[in-house]
Amino acid sequence: MALEQVLRDAAQSPYSAAKLPRHVPTIEEAYAVQRNVYTSSNVPVTVWKLGLTGAEVRQAFGAKEPIVGRLAASGIFNNRSEIQFLGPQMFAEAELIFEMGEDLPMKAEPYSRSDLCAALKGIYAGIEIVRSRFETTELALPLLVADNSMGHGLVLGRKLSLQWEDRFGDMPVSLTRNDEAPTEGSTARVQGNPLDAAVWLANWLRENEKETLKREQLIASGTCTGATEMFAGDTISIDVDGEQAALVRLGAEN
Repeated sequence: MALEQVLRDAAQSPYSAAKLPRHVPTIEEAYAVQRNVYTSSNVPVTVWKLGLTGAEVRQAFGAKEPIVGRLAASGIFNNRSEIQFLGPQMFAEAELIFEMGEDLPMKAEPYSRSDLCAALKGIYAGIEIVRSRFETTELALPLLVADNSMGHGLVLGRKLSLQWEDRFGDMPVSLTRNDEAPTEGSTARVQGNPLDAAVWLANWLRENEKETLKREQLIASGTCTGATEMFAGDTISIDVDGEQAALVRLGAEN
């Protein structure tokens, strides 16, 4: 498939940008492209990332449900690290991150909150780094999906808890770029409750990928603050419940 090859080439050459295709695939075709591009790297999925977890942004894209992307271990960055600015546009999102402590067993009926909570071993703050492989970020929904839901990387921040706590369902979160006024948000922007976003993912994987969440995998549950564009030389930090929880710096543009 031409789109698959274009995105595979763009992933291997991060400074190049792919042109938009003439044909826009269906959502099913787009996920097949995403899956095939990722599996060609022959590395396991370390992070499942969720996008469009807010009702307003879903409406803007005409989406009925969130979308999914995948990241390898190489896409995880340490807290307070410096990462490369690739351009032409990159964005930061404040997120609540789930860490799996054991595999979810495959089951016939849908997973519940209690199923997921029993399998967790950690809740973290994180900064998702978002960028497109295309020459523009103005994408139709299927192209957004094919583009790995614009997933690029994840800065894993402070560990907030060993397990799910109900306070995480509606907790204030803010994102600050340099010395600018912070962008305020809340975990409640994520599917009404990030736990429900994670449960949705578990069921989406069971139904669409015929697989389950695995031990050591991370779930980037969706943005609490929207997307903030960032530029070479910027410093991005997030606060969760009033305390700094993650920070990343962008290196100068090459």
